[in-house]
Amino acid sequence: MGAVTDTTTSAQQIAESIAALPPLPATAQEILTCFGDEFIDADKVTAVVEGDPGICAKLLGLANSAYFGLAEPVTTMGEAISRVLGVDTVRSLVLAMAIQQSFNNRKCPAFDSERFWVQSLLTAECCKQLVATDADASDTLRDLAYSAGLCHNLGLMALAHMEPKRTNAVLRAHHKKSGHGNLGSLLVDEFGTDHRIMTAELARFWSLPAPMIEAYRHRAFPETACEERLAAVVVAGAAAVGNTEFDKEDRIDLGPWAKTFDLTAEELQKMAIFSDRQQERVRSLASNMTG
Repeated sequence: MGAVTDTTTSAQQIAESIAALPPLPATAQEILTCFGDEFIDADKVTAVVEGDPGICAKLLGLANSAYFGLAEPVTTMGEAISRVLGVDTVRSLVLAMAIQQSFNNRKCPAFDSERFWVQSLLTAECCKQLVATDADASDTLRDLAYSAGLCHNLGLMALAHMEPKRTNAVLRAHHKKSGHGNLGSLLVDEFGTDHRIMTAELARFWSLPAPMIEAYRHRAFPETACEERLAAVVVAGAAAVGNTEFDKEDRIDLGPWAKTFDLTAEELQKMAIFSDRQQERVRSLASNMTG
């Protein structure tokens, strides 16, 4: 599809739209402070979550969902975290849920929120597995890997919010002709920018942790040098998960990223292959995040 407006002007307008977005929600700001706290515990995360009734209700609903099959339901956020969900998972989910509150995607019907979060959660799981096998991973890298994977594509959600009609047209065209890099090229044709660049800009605007900003910037501009190892984790995780949607002959070569972690391309790809039970868990998480 061709651009309907001048792409340079359009890209500038998009940048101005980002600057006009609301600030990062208070709940997200509070949960971000927890990432740098090596002594974080369930009580501190519980206190943050209970300050947002909407997110608290969603997480309680998730903990009591059929997936976990509890004999006795949990009735408090503290129980949900300590008995069922865990601090790390809740911390990342709260960040994503709080961010999502800033966007309204209902005017962009081609944007499937649940599918968006399923793919984001799978990328987060893949990133988590990758750093678990990485002997060179720092504590900061291990701490941020899941959240960085979870939020790696927020730029697409932002576009669906800021330019719903135009993004809807792009997504419909993409659905008709899906392929690696196809969405990015369609977005550039329409807006003069794409979802990767938007994610990097949004992360900078909202002052997400510096390693996440650098990771997203490198994913948007892979030709630029980047010493942040989290960048390799996010790019590799997103690519491996993306490959699962294509036949083997259409998948991109994971070899260059696999070498970074002393893995084969096949070993890296296996990290993005999840069991039926794992996928069920991810779908349950996504459903509760968007419901």
